Formats: sequence, structure tokens, C-alpha cells
Amino acid sequence: MNIIKKLPIPISGLILAILSLGNLLQAYNPNFKLICGIVGVIFIIMLILKLFLYPGKVKSDLSNPIILSNSGTFSMALMILSTYLNTFNSTLALSVWILGVALHILLIIYFTYRYIIHDFNITGVYPSYWIVFIGITMGAITAHVHGLNEIGWLFFVFGFISMIITFPLVIYRYLKYPNQLDQNKPLICIFTAIFSILIVGYTNSLVVLNEFLIVLYAIASVCFLFSLVKVVEYRNLEFYPSFSAFTFPFVITAIASKEVSLIFNNAILGVIIPIQTIIASILVIYVLYCYLKFLLF
Repeated sequence: MNIIKKLPIPISGLILAILSLGNLLQAYNPNFKLICGIVGVIFIIMLILKLFLYPGKVKSDLSNPIILSNSGTFSMALMILSTYLNTFNSTLALSVWILGVALHILLIIYFTYRYIIHDFNITGVYPSYWIVFIGITMGAITAHVHGLNEIGWLFFVFGFISMIITFPLVIYRYLKYPNQLDQNKPLICIFTAIFSILIVGYTNSLVVLNEFLIVLYAIASVCFLFSLVKVVEYRNLEFYPSFSAFTFPFVITAIASKEVSLIFNNAILGVIIPIQTIIASILVIYVLYCYLKFLLF
């Protein structure tokens, strides 16, 4: 039970990355998806156990706006999990998807009231805010699996509008008030996720305009390079639960490149995708190792 008690809520970001990585790697070998699915489900069960066994600690942790915003990766992970479950039971899969969407919408409502309307502080703005507002785009990525493309399009639109509002805000915060705490530094890697998740959400919903997609991918590529530099810069940091930010952003970037290649069939993308996939896989495995070491020793 000590492992359950020690389990940090931000591990949900790693869970999201593991499940997403399974979808990315299944093209190479279906067993990769099976392994990632099993590992992801184990951690999801552990997080749920923590909620029931230590509700006071969970409530205390969620009083921190950074942890609260990171918790959005749990509802996003449920949406991804639904795509795994759909193979076995479509009704159960849809139920899990609806639960994930409902939890994320509740998070958006509460977070907006608590930390935007009621108690806004620019120095407290972090890239994890994007998880709350743009993270709902995961609904757009997964909606088509359940035959809900129209709803998925609405989630993409909401995510895109949220990006327009929050992207300048987060950049301003980092330029005006540079982050100093080591424990929060990895969060900057979320930069590479926001445009990539929008790309994947966009390509999985309704009509795709090539010119718009090119612009999104160009910006996403710049964000990827920026985040990759930050990973190298922070490679010697002491382990923090925020290391989860080193995982999903790079996985979704590789997935975005793959989605774009399906539309444009560009030779350069054929080189980029394996490189991004290897980078994402290494980072997920490394952070998983760090978490296991933290939990077991």
C-alpha cells in the first residue's frame, strides 16, 4: 500500500503517454500495443485505488493548481483507453470515453472558475494549463472510434480557440517571469504537445484543409525542436513527478507527423517519423524507469 500512497497524480501523464505510444507502435508490432495497454491499465487501477484509499491526500494534492491541471491527463488517458477497449466491448469503450470526456469538462469548468475567474495570477500560469483547455482535443482524436465525428469536431474547435487564447499568455508569463524551480522546469516540454494534439484532432475529424494543416505542422515542428533542446538541457535534473511532461508531448508529436504523412506522403516525413518515434519511446521508457525507481526504493 505504500506504493499506492507514494503514487504521484502527475503519473497520469506517463499513463497517457504509454497508451498513446501503444497506438503509435502497433504498426511495427501489435504486441507493443498489448504491452502498453497492460502497463497503462495497471497504473490507472493504482491511481483509482489511491483515490479510494487516500482521498484526503488526493484532495490535498489537487489543491495545487499545477497538479490539478496535470490531472487532466487522467481523463485524456481514459479517452485513449476507450480505443483499446473498443476491440473487446464497444459499449464499455463508449462508457469509458464518456467518463473521460465528462471528467475533463468538469475540470475545465472548475479550473476556469478557481484559477482564472476567481484567483488568477500570471506568475502561476504554466504550460500545464494547456492540459486543461487544449487537452479536450483528445476527445476529437478518439471520437471517430465511437462514431461521434461531429462531437469530435466541436472538441477540436474548443481546443483550437483555447490555444489562441492561452498560447500568448504562457509565452508572456515565461518571458516576464522565468521559471526558477527545478520541479516545474520539465513542464515547458508541453510546448511540443499543443499544436501536435490539434493536428491529430484535426486530421481525425471532418474536412481537412491542407494549407491550414501545413501551418499547424510548421509551428509544431518548431515547438518540437524547442522542447527537445529543453530535454537535453534538463537531462541531469533530480527526478520529479513533472518528468511526465517529457513523455506524451513527444509521443503525440510523432503521431502528428504520422498523420500529416498520410495526407502529404512526403519523403522528408518518412525520415522524421522514425526519429521522433525513437525519441518518444526512449523518453517514455526512461521516465517509466524513473517512476518505478521512485516508487519501489
